[in-house]
Amino acid sequence: MHSPSLGARAFIPVAFAGVLLLGLAPTAPVAAAGPTTEARQIITIARHKLGDPWHYGAIGPSAFDCSGLVLYAFRAAGDRAAVGNGRLRTAGALYRWYARRGLANRSNPMPGDLVIWGRGTHVGIYIGGGKAISALTNGVRIHGVHAVTATFTAYLHTGMWKTTATGATVTTSVRPTVVATHRRTTRTSLNLRAAASIHSARIALLGRGRTLVVLGSRHDSAGRTWLHVRTGGRIGWVASWLTR
Repeated sequence: MHSPSLGARAFIPVAFAGVLLLGLAPTAPVAAAGPTTEARQIITIARHKLGDPWHYGAIGPSAFDCSGLVLYAFRAAGDRAAVGNGRLRTAGALYRWYARRGLANRSNPMPGDLVIWGRGTHVGIYIGGGKAISALTNGVRIHGVHAVTATFTAYLHTGMWKTTATGATVTTSVRPTVVATHRRTTRTSLNLRAAASIHSARIALLGRGRTLVVLGSRHDSAGRTWLHVRTGGRIGWVASWLTR
């Protein structure tokens, strides 16, 4: 059963055959993230659906298409904002949304990130160890990132691996250091940008007092600190000196 308001366009059926495994037997489950992270919650929810059938346009709770599984897991974990508050109903829409924000590339995946194949024909959740969980035509499966018929395209960096269920942050040396849990904007108009630079594309214009969930930080070429934030369903970068 699926919500009519979300549509049923999550996948390309029949000719593409829902993306098939390349004849590889499933391996032992891969550990996800630390026990308290949002990524761990999302992956645990998705793993509880292992073996559930694939059905075009389905978003659970007992059948899924590829983006339906992603939306179900993120929404159940309370992380709707990371998937466009449920508005991004297809793998292609998720890919474009993250790509516009400079958060799609082919390197450094972390548990809780998304994986895109076929330039947006299939999507799954990265669980670590080079593996993902996704809804294939033979059901929800754990499989290698390169073990499906569609060509691997990109990882979508959600930032879920570094945020705990209580809103705290997890420190790591792999990605930019997290500097705070929340900040607020201090200017009437503040640019949310696609990258940590005053020259990068503007994603949105934020008003004074806007709450920002801080995912990390980075210095630009001038030594200025930028914050990687999530706000209002968008993810991007803001100048730290214009927040408090």
